Amino acid sequence: MKIGRARLNLHCSFHIGLAAIILLGLSCGQKNPSGSKEYPLSEEGRTRDLVILKVGEKSFYESDFEKYVRDIFGNGADKLEAPTLSHLFDEFLEAKLLLQAAHDRGITVSSAEKDDYLAKLEREEEAAEAPKPLWEPDSGETLDKIMIEKYLLLIVQDIRIEDEEVQRYYELHKNEFFLPDRIQVSQILLPTEAEAVDIWEKVKSASEEDFRAAARAHSIGPESSSGGIMGVFQQGQLPLEMETVVFSLSEGEVSPVIKSSYGFHLFRLDRKLEPGWISLEEASASIRRKLLDLKIKQAVSQHIRSLEERLEWQIFPENLSFPYQRIED
Repeated sequence: MKIGRARLNLHCSFHIGLAAIILLGLSCGQKNPSGSKEYPLSEEGRTRDLVILKVGEKSFYESDFEKYVRDIFGNGADKLEAPTLSHLFDEFLEAKLLLQAAHDRGITVSSAEKDDYLAKLEREEEAAEAPKPLWEPDSGETLDKIMIEKYLLLIVQDIRIEDEEVQRYYELHKNEFFLPDRIQVSQILLPTEAEAVDIWEKVKSASEEDFRAAARAHSIGPESSSGGIMGVFQQGQLPLEMETVVFSLSEGEVSPVIKSSYGFHLFRLDRKLEPGWISLEEASASIRRKLLDLKIKQAVSQHIRSLEERLEWQIFPENLSFPYQRIED
């Protein structure tokens, strides 16, 4: 028997790889409205540990929800307010519905799959320099996450984006593919003003090839190995003090010495690019990714609504440590 019908707000993000579409997370925090009362996850709540959700024959307790929230917010979980906790509880419910469906489908996780998942997680944390999750990686929660990913892959694996859809999107959103005036900019970054002035004397009338050689030899900027090429920019993409200078230059002109918190810059305006349109061929890959992501989210959202109708689940909002704010459809 179901109690009410909570609106299940799905906020998923997906990584689309060559071999699979992997669900990265079922939940994301929302900023709390100002003036709302905080409901910390307290010792009292952990002591009583009442049932807050049943899905099938499985019961979930306040401590389970607390682990879920702390995995997302860490120590900040103690300062969350009722609207955010309500939102997170809806997503906690979504995850448990998907987990039950995965069990019903007979999905299992092998030791090799678990090891691969943990290795991938560790690589991603190292690459992002992210703190390690609060939940134990070698726990049942890891298996649950993998099972949900495998189940969702079955739901979305046949989704395709046809060429006609890409072309239709391009034609209906043409303004997204207009490029305004842009410039290609290079720089030589020096640690002292004296060095900058000295190099400026050498490159102010130099050829592009000589400027690039000087950048490779003397610049401390991250782009020095590429001859000082910073990239292509349009107005509003550079710090104002830099933008004012570089957009006033002529093609091939080198700026005077510009001081910033990074050091002393010599900017060169390599070329000006006229306004124009990104072609359908150039835009097709990004359009295809965008449409695929949208279709995946819609498919998962619709599937969760079907699980909500098909599975037996019951919530116990009176046992939550905060006033749950259910949003009815």
